[in-house]
Amino acid sequence: MLKILRNKKIAKKIWIGLAVIIIPAFALWGFGGASRDRQEATIAGKIFGKNITNLEFRSSLVAVRTMAIMQFGDKLPEIEKYLNFQGQAWERLILLHEAKMRRINVKDKEVIEEIQNAPYFQVKNGFSNKIYQEALRYVLRLQARIFEEQTRQNLILAKLYNQITQNLNLSDDQIHQEYLKANEELNIYYIASLFLEFAKTIKPSEKEISSYFEQNKARFKEPPTKDKPTRIPELAEIKDKVRDTLINETAKEIAQKKINECAEKLKQMEFNQAAAFCGLKSAETDFFKSNGTIENLGTARIFWDSAKKLKDKELSSIISNDQGCYIIKLKSLKPIDENKFLKEKESFSQRLLSARKNELFAEFIDQLKKKAQ
Repeated sequence: MLKILRNKKIAKKIWIGLAVIIIPAFALWGFGGASRDRQEATIAGKIFGKNITNLEFRSSLVAVRTMAIMQFGDKLPEIEKYLNFQGQAWERLILLHEAKMRRINVKDKEVIEEIQNAPYFQVKNGFSNKIYQEALRYVLRLQARIFEEQTRQNLILAKLYNQITQNLNLSDDQIHQEYLKANEELNIYYIASLFLEFAKTIKPSEKEISSYFEQNKARFKEPPTKDKPTRIPELAEIKDKVRDTLINETAKEIAQKKINECAEKLKQMEFNQAAAFCGLKSAETDFFKSNGTIENLGTARIFWDSAKKLKDKELSSIISNDQGCYIIKLKSLKPIDENKFLKEKESFSQRLLSARKNELFAEFIDQLKKKAQ
């Protein structure tokens, strides 16, 4: 995308094309509309007991959208439906409030350097004021002073991020263990008590469906809407949903009972023999990594974590996921190449540290949001 934008002959066409998509959204937000002055002064919500006006909230909304435009470019319309701009706007206001409490500031010189070094505004010889002005005009639809203030806020948030995460470090052992999780492969024997297999055989009668509904009405309560208060529908309205819920619950109960029965039989019988006696499936997997998936079993992490704790021929306790209940036994483990680990250690540890910092900062945001309410 940057190579295309650096071609000045077509850059303007691209920006105009993007503007066709972007402008209507800004028009709906009503920027520059004198008739909306009173609306802008009304309250959008509160954080930390402080009123946030509609104008402040919309400014935050524009800022997060600006970041999305600069990050995703002409791909934004394809993924916009997956981005919670309103949620991000509130988070931005909350974080900026926290940064203000911590007296985090950014000088004008830092803002200038950030914009001049941004890859979006570069040509061969460096920063291009022409590209900068055209990007503001045709793509972002922002005045320079607004974009520069957004940049200042972004730098403030970056400093806040660094404050929260700067003391996070990883030991060599932690790095090695996480590398094992990402790269070590193993395979297992397993016995599976699958919900779907039992669900296929369950055919509840009309009486059973009605009885289940009467005993569990509260579970089918519909939330209130603008037009309707909270209500519990009549059985005839949601009969299929009630039947499916009953079948799924019954299947889970049977699957749990069967795997418990199998666990007892394994005290006396061999692995495959116990599975067959209880009418359950037994098989073995191909080699898999912790961050992969296993055919017929789903996400690998829970199986990988359980198998890593097992000694030779030791059986796991019962483990469950959204597909069923299982008992596993480690078949074999394929160790990592330690020489390869040493070569990749630095880059791997950097990625791992970055991920851990993001997790820590996400937890920090969650705590702030609770306080802000």
